[in-house]
Amino acid sequence: MSPLRLEDVLNGVIEEALEEFRSKIREIEEEGLRRLREEGEELRRQAAAASQALQRESNAARMRLVSQASLEARREYLESVENCVNTVVSEALRKISSLKESRDYTFAVKALLREAIEIVGDDDVVVEPAKDDISLVNEAVREVGRELGVKITLSTSALESVGGVRVRNRDGSVIFDNTVEARLERMRGEIRREILRRILPP
Repeated sequence: MSPLRLEDVLNGVIEEALEEFRSKIREIEEEGLRRLREEGEELRRQAAAASQALQRESNAARMRLVSQASLEARREYLESVENCVNTVVSEALRKISSLKESRDYTFAVKALLREAIEIVGDDDVVVEPAKDDISLVNEAVREVGRELGVKITLSTSALESVGGVRVRNRDGSVIFDNTVEARLERMRGEIRREILRRILPP
């Protein structure tokens, strides 16, 4: 059976989060257009009543206002993208927490442990499990240790984490955090790109 993958969880979560995000983007676009229309009308009224010199000044002012409105719309757009990313990360954490009793999650913990040990690249490692995953990791240690030919010591301390492990070599010079939170943080750029890919026209 394939282990539970964060990527699979994220795909569903991203689509749900995008519904609210698309609505917010429409609001930003409509507000930006409204501002430009209002500012344009006001400047046209000023230009009609002004001398040629004042008209040139009015045109310059209009360009500044258009630029300012564009910058404000861009700022709001980027802020909305980041809010959407945060929503996806939070929802993914919640969803993964709800799957902890499933068989898929047991396979996922083994996969996280195996990956972290391979990245640390030592034959003698110490594993710190998430507090709620201690028993799962304890079971996985024997199996993964045999598979990889590695001596694995389970740390007496546990992590305050939704799930996963942190693995280090014996002297602590190499550490790899493979908790769910750490993986999601490393995936933020990928999540952001996926959100933009789904909302922008091809």
